[in-house]
Amino acid sequence: MRLRGAHVVVVGGSTGVGAALVRELAARGARPTVLALPGEELEKIAHDVGGTAQPLDLSDLAQVDGAIARAEAAGGPIDALVCNAATNVSGPFQNITAEQLRTTMTVNLLSQMELVRQVLPGMISRGRGTITTTGSLSTEVSMIHLGTYVPAKAGLTKFAVDLQSELRGYGIRVFTFILGSVKGTALANAAIEDPVVDFIERRAGDVGVLTPEVVARRMTEVIGSDRGSALITIPKAAAGLVQFRHLTVRLIDPLMGRPARRHKRHTPS
Repeated sequence: MRLRGAHVVVVGGSTGVGAALVRELAARGARPTVLALPGEELEKIAHDVGGTAQPLDLSDLAQVDGAIARAEAAGGPIDALVCNAATNVSGPFQNITAEQLRTTMTVNLLSQMELVRQVLPGMISRGRGTITTTGSLSTEVSMIHLGTYVPAKAGLTKFAVDLQSELRGYGIRVFTFILGSVKGTALANAAIEDPVVDFIERRAGDVGVLTPEVVARRMTEVIGSDRGSALITIPKAAAGLVQFRHLTVRLIDPLMGRPARRHKRHTPS
């Protein structure tokens, strides 16, 4: 994909990895539209890179409705949709409130699936496009006290992996990035407010620790490449674990996915 001049929508692009990604994409010539909570951080990142700020509260599905149409009305057809937003609440699951549960699942999963649903018809009609989701290494191991964040991220990753299979032959690439710990971000700081999660982080030490800039450079390299849909682990040192966990999906695809896609091609929509 050629980044220069491409309209790239970054969801959750005002802070942390998202902001670093917006800057990296803009530096390579892309035209970013930043979807994020309203505020100074959103306005600043859009101003700094000459992009478009589109305030959006992902916890409110009414606001998400029509978001892609608004982005395309302002910036033209979307070449890439980068779903990078996340929120977190940590602690024993029985202490999570109903509102926290709904908010975390809506922001981390439902709203981002809805944005993909909105962007797909245009990409399919044009026969090209790139969609990315951001997952977490925490979904690949046993975790406690992250009972809303981890399931939502796991669901988003499974959604992206299945979408890779469904969209083969449409000219649309789907990447799902599995990230290690990005310490110092608001998301990471919220997680370690819980002493158990803090203990797990300290026990892991520097294994898989990343910076927003390192992640943004790698994601931009992948988005701007010619490679096809893939599951990308950052850091690479953890790729073996992730690929092993997803091995059964790849092995079973010839038995289930390929026949289903052939049947779909011969079935009226």
